[in-house]
Order: sequence, then C-alpha cells, then structure tokens
Amino acid sequence: MAENQYTITRENASELLWISTRTIDRYIKSGRLTYKKIANKVLLSKVEVQSLHIEFGALRQETAPSELMSWDFESQENLPAIPSASALDKKLDKFFDLLTDKDKQVEEKNRLVFMLQQRIGELESKIQHMIALPDYNQEKQNTLIEKEKLEQKIQELQIGVKTEKIKGMVYVGIILIIVIILIVAAAGK
Repeated sequence: MAENQYTITRENASELLWISTRTIDRYIKSGRLTYKKIANKVLLSKVEVQSLHIEFGALRQETAPSELMSWDFESQENLPAIPSASALDKKLDKFFDLLTDKDKQVEEKNRLVFMLQQRIGELESKIQHMIALPDYNQEKQNTLIEKEKLEQKIQELQIGVKTEKIKGMVYVGIILIIVIILIVAAAGK
C-alpha cells in the first residue's frame, strides 16, 4: 500500500503546485517531500503533494480547501488549470509592490540605524574628552582652596610691605631727628 502512494512525477507535481521542478528537487533534498525512484523516474508521494497543494492554495487564497480535496491527484487529466497570464501579472505586480514597500521600510530603518550609530559615535567621542562630574567638582574645590591660600599670602605680603614701609619711615624720621640734633649741637658749639 505504501508503494501505491508514490504516483506523481516531478513535472506533474511542479505543474500542480505552480513551482519549478528545481524547487521540487529542493523539497526532496530538504526532506519536505519523499520519493521513490522507479525505472529512472522519480515519483512523489501523492499525500505529500496533496498536502502541499492545500497549503499553497490556502496561501494563495485562490481556491477553497474543500475544492482542493475533491481533485483526483492520480489522474493526470484533472490537474487544475494554470491561471491566466493577466492574473499572474496582477499577482506579480502586487508582490513587487509589496517588495518595494518592504525595501522602502528597510531602507528607512537602515537610515535610522546609520543616523543613530553616528550619534552614538559623537557621544562616545564627547564622553572620552569630558572630565567626569565628580572629578570636575573635586578639581573646582581644590582650585578654590588654592585661590584662597594665594589671596591670604597676598594680604600677608601687603601687610608685611606696609609694616616695612612704616618701619622704614620711622627709621628715616629717627635718623632725621638725630641729624637735626647733631646739626643744632654742632652749630651751638
């Protein structure tokens, strides 16, 4: 009984499923379709081809699954008709429109990803050249403390200069007084 289920040729299966014989070969290679080779002719499982046809028909939404079940897969004469060229052209146009829309969406997403990558690069560059905020605050604090120390030294030096000026003026005054006293004493003698 298992031998009788292999009755459909690759060519008939490709016509029935509206796919190429090369695709049939890929399905065989991937294990999606099983086959028997009889007298150098590849025969496919009628059940598997029928289930693929139902699956493809549901995807294409062209015929109802109940109609697919009524086809006689053993008879080569009752194969479904291939759709007209205009129907295929309409479907191809729809497909290409869908592909074009998807390409535009992918292109827009790629542009957005590129823009975000550029922005991330810019931000990483800025981060590398920035001082971390805690380090900045610590440096600012140290600078303010150093400034206060320098201002205190300036004030101390200014006070020291004033006291030295006063001392110098006192010494000059004392020396002038001594000189005047000596001049007066020398004149009185």
